[in-house]
Amino acid sequence: MHALRANKLLRPVFLLNCAMLVLCALPFSSLHAAQQQTQAQSLTLPPDIYAEKRQHFLTLEEKLRTYSRRRINDFDGEIYSLADYPLYPYLLRLKLERTMSIRTKRDVKQFLHDYRGQPVSYGLRYKWLNYLAKRNHQQAFLDSYSSGMGAKLTCISLNYRLQNGEPAKQVLREVDTLWLHGQSQPDECDPLFAKWKKAGLMSPTMVIKRIEIAAKEKNRRIIPYLKRQLPASDQYIADIWLSVTRNVSSVQKSRLFPLKNVQSEREALVWSLEKLAWQQPATAAKVYERYDQQGVFSQAQRHVINRAIALSFTLEKSPQAHHWLERADAPGANDDITLWHVSHLLRTKQFDEVIRIIENAPEALQRKANYRYWLARSLEQSEQPMRATVLYQQLAQERHYYGFMASAHINTSPSLKNNPAPKNSNAIAKLAVTPATLRAVEFFRLDRATEARREWYYLLTHIPNNQITDAGILAYEWGLYDQAISSFARSGYWDDVERRFPLAFNDVFSEKAEAHNISTSFAMAIARRESSFRSDAVSPVGAAGLMQLMPGTAKYVAQTKVSRSQLFDVNDNVEYGVQYLRYLMDKLDNNPVLVSASYNAGWRKVLEWLPVNEALPVDIWIENIPYKETRAYVKAVMTYQHIYEQQLGSSNNIFPQLTSDMIPSADAVSTHPVTGVMQLAPK
Repeated sequence: MHALRANKLLRPVFLLNCAMLVLCALPFSSLHAAQQQTQAQSLTLPPDIYAEKRQHFLTLEEKLRTYSRRRINDFDGEIYSLADYPLYPYLLRLKLERTMSIRTKRDVKQFLHDYRGQPVSYGLRYKWLNYLAKRNHQQAFLDSYSSGMGAKLTCISLNYRLQNGEPAKQVLREVDTLWLHGQSQPDECDPLFAKWKKAGLMSPTMVIKRIEIAAKEKNRRIIPYLKRQLPASDQYIADIWLSVTRNVSSVQKSRLFPLKNVQSEREALVWSLEKLAWQQPATAAKVYERYDQQGVFSQAQRHVINRAIALSFTLEKSPQAHHWLERADAPGANDDITLWHVSHLLRTKQFDEVIRIIENAPEALQRKANYRYWLARSLEQSEQPMRATVLYQQLAQERHYYGFMASAHINTSPSLKNNPAPKNSNAIAKLAVTPATLRAVEFFRLDRATEARREWYYLLTHIPNNQITDAGILAYEWGLYDQAISSFARSGYWDDVERRFPLAFNDVFSEKAEAHNISTSFAMAIARRESSFRSDAVSPVGAAGLMQLMPGTAKYVAQTKVSRSQLFDVNDNVEYGVQYLRYLMDKLDNNPVLVSASYNAGWRKVLEWLPVNEALPVDIWIENIPYKETRAYVKAVMTYQHIYEQQLGSSNNIFPQLTSDMIPSADAVSTHPVTGVMQLAPK
């Protein structure tokens, strides 16, 4: 009887169609904020027809989580009564997890089949396979196994296949990828590796490859074990890697590299020289020349080492930078070498050389906006204004940082080219009631943003491409601004400027910006770049909320303890974020370029990047920012600020200022007379 009830519960559910039809017939309208909704974040979701069932869901979910396992089956009737509620599959999932046993094999298998690839199934197969492996249910494990389940379960699967009589030659071919891993593999892989070794598949080449991988992943501990797997004649390769990973400067020791096994030794040489180049480029260059004269390196390896030495000298502003950039900027080299070659020449005012480099670059590079802009700038500086103007005019028709800069050079307004995506009301109404959309909405109402975004991502990846823009419009109308932004980005519909740059939390930004004398457009541009207006965003390093504030930063500007929950509160987050912008403005002489760079990389680092002897034009300084992320960040924020000025109905245009301003030299840095802290402000 229990099995029949379970199968009935696991059957694909079509009862949602009734609710879908109801929603199709209803217009979109405002709604009460979701339960425990982040304060100040107002959503405009569709009419709430699930309020009662949502409460029932929460009550039942709590029972399934907390009641004893033997009582779980008593709730089958209650579970089925919610079969037309969007989150019904999550109750099924919870029941299966609580009652998991070999007797529920058919139920688990059916669930994994019915909801394959959907967020509700994430992680369940992994739990099920671990359960089966722990109890040695081999056939059930093999029936349920799917590739990509991690090293432990993969090794168990291969061992089971061998034990069940599958030809060893066929199974052991799949061990290579498990072996070629930089970290120690789970204990479950040891018997498999032993059989693989016995079959003669652990060749010296395979062992050396793993040593290389482990060394590059900074796992020196495994190398002595791997060394013992090598014949005596090859064990010195392991010693090379142990030496250079302990101290990369040891690459200078000729005795380490007898060039007996050139292919393996040069892997260590290339890795070491690239690392050393970022610390001591002159030393790396000397060692590199010694081995290059012996023909040790391939052309691809030369590109790698030349790049590291050239860029290190460039970032040091060394006199040797020019020579090494010329040497590194060769056919087949990484594109960023040409970029840095141009940036270096711009900083040193060699505009004729910039023209030469760009005009001799591959056509694909010449077509890129940044190279067209710098060609125009260099032509202008080289007294070729007519050619420069033609390029500026072409660029000024494009909506990006370089297009906006070009427009300022020819005294025209930047082109936003706002072309709103056409709204297909019927298509959007149907999209609003797909199961994934309904589940996402329910999770948003429950303030479970992570689960909601998983469902929305699933939606975007399982609808036709021509409907992704519709999803963006739908998310925008519901106030799910980060989802709208990601949907338009995924669809490639870039011209809907109003929806891609929403006036999210405009009242909050306007109030806080006015209070601290910060441009509203600047604050919104920072938030758009930082979080896409996702109030619960958290970065890998712990920055939180709309303006991605570190807890320590918030505490500093607030001059009081700030809880983590406050950083997710829109009002508090914007308050602290705008206060921090004011702090940076005061420290950096109200320079928005330096402030935006500091918001990303830290003001101390930005002061280190100031020109040494003389001021630099803003655009050339930005192009020479050492951090790729910060370069892109500053360009984006300046661009977004102009877009938000237009969105807010202002005619202000920051780009003429950017084309005329200079970034001051380090000589302008002073010490505050009271705090003793460095600042870029009048002494």
